[in-house]
Amino acid sequence: MVLATNIKAMGKFLIIASVLTMSVSCSKKKDVPKYSNSSEKTNESIVTDTTVINGTLIELIDKNGKTEINTNSKKYFLSGKIIANAPSKFIRSHGKVLSFTYPKINVDKTIIIQGKGGIQGIIFKKDSIICVEYITTSSPYNITEGADEILYWDFAHRTYKG
Repeated sequence: MVLATNIKAMGKFLIIASVLTMSVSCSKKKDVPKYSNSSEKTNESIVTDTTVINGTLIELIDKNGKTEINTNSKKYFLSGKIIANAPSKFIRSHGKVLSFTYPKINVDKTIIIQGKGGIQGIIFKKDSIICVEYITTSSPYNITEGADEILYWDFAHRTYKG
């Protein structure tokens, strides 16, 4: 009889302990990772290239597959829009961003960025940084070996109003 009473008491104890354990574990907030739907876009920005021209830092940013340009300049006003698809890079030669100057038409610097499927010129003129036209290319330039000056000349002269 004593044994039967101890077994009943032990059974009640195990049931109460089990219920308490389950209620405590279920009441805790768990950090469940949120998985984004593949159709949702993130707001992630990645800097793909940087350079300094005339003392102004210029960053090319990949924002959801589109290239954006960021400058930290109080000297220059940014106009125009980057059309090139990300990732974009500045065309360089010997490790430096390749640029050309055209003083007869008041262009201080002309640089080119290459995006996925095309190139776009950026010119420094007086107090402006101007993003000029985008040209689709069927084969990319080697961004570490530069490009022909005629491309730079063409971008610079597209804004010239003789």
